[in-house]
Amino acid sequence: MKSPRVLIAIALLLLAVGWTIWDRFSMISPTPETESAFLKNYDPTDVMKRFNDGRGVSGSDRGSAAGRNSVTHTAGFRGDFSLCSDKFVSLMDALRDDVSAQLAGNGAQILSQIGEARAGFRFDYKLGKTVGSVSIPPLELTPGFEDTRAGIRPHANCTVDVHTSIDVAEKWFPKEPGLMRVSVNELNR
Repeated sequence: MKSPRVLIAIALLLLAVGWTIWDRFSMISPTPETESAFLKNYDPTDVMKRFNDGRGVSGSDRGSAAGRNSVTHTAGFRGDFSLCSDKFVSLMDALRDDVSAQLAGNGAQILSQIGEARAGFRFDYKLGKTVGSVSIPPLELTPGFEDTRAGIRPHANCTVDVHTSIDVAEKWFPKEPGLMRVSVNELNR
């Protein structure tokens, strides 16, 4: 007869192997099918081109991560250009309107939209099995734009160098998530 210690060790080993196999197979990997139509199609280039002499986006990045109950997808779009300060609000409003139009055009339900041009904007949305957000932080002045030692010439009266960014983050779930909406007015009744 085997000792209880050996049986316990074998049981723990089997449990650990079983847990490892279950853990491995319960992860959901990112695929093109787990990325929403909005994220696949979103591109702020046309809006930025209207404000930066036709150059569009100066950089973008995309990422994704596997998860136990969901898959995460992210994208970031950057623009660095000279802009007359009286066009700051116009650029931010154009970016907001473009995000709203592209969300609707890709079939997303906008759950919330907050912000204003000087403080930035945030959208929360749902599209099928995906819940996501888009944030547009306020424009940032690029430091050192008047540094002639670096070969950068000072700009005309109202023009400064700015940095703009748009960040998208999504979570895809195997089953369509339900959403609960609560209004403050409903709680006060």
